[in-house]
Amino acid sequence: MTISQRIFELLKKNNKKQKELAESIGLSTSAISDWKKKGTNPAAENISAIADFFNVSTDYLLTGEEKSKEYLRDGEQKLLKMYNLLMEIEKGEILGQLKEKTKDRME
Repeated sequence: MTISQRIFELLKKNNKKQKELAESIGLSTSAISDWKKKGTNPAAENISAIADFFNVSTDYLLTGEEKSKEYLRDGEQKLLKMYNLLMEIEKGEILGQLKEKTKDRME
């Protein structure tokens, strides 16, 4: 399976639209459609943003295999998963609150 095939599979699995992905990563919907129509893959510089959009690793997009997330504790994994479900404006609000609460602890 190619990277673009995996992306369209993830769109379907997550009930997401090409438009949502395009807006999230800063591309046009026609650019994303071209991946399917022309059988091409996204540019390397977009892989990380696409992985973030779907809450998968770049390894999964590239190989189809998700590497273990053992480096994150269970609570951290849950927190990251919930964060990735938020809309961008909500993420900004949460990050602002975290910065405020941790400002004395940051170097």
